[in-house]
Amino acid sequence: MNIKTLWGFVGNAELLGAESPKIKAGKEFSGVDEEYAHALIGKGLAVEVGGADTQKSAAPKGNKTAAPKENK
Repeated sequence: MNIKTLWGFVGNAELLGAESPKIKAGKEFSGVDEEYAHALIGKGLAVEVGGADTQKSAAPKGNKTAAPKENK
């Protein structure tokens, strides 16, 4: 799985394929362990990049509020 970090953090360099456990924001990693990548995405530290069916942003879609049926 390919990911891009949004924040700097101290992580598992072996699972990321990084040289150091200190990870800087904005770095892209390819071939990351899927379980570890999903954990980082779930914590908001990274987003998935590349591929056809990937999620582009970490922010959830907003809901539209319902309009009242009657005005009093």
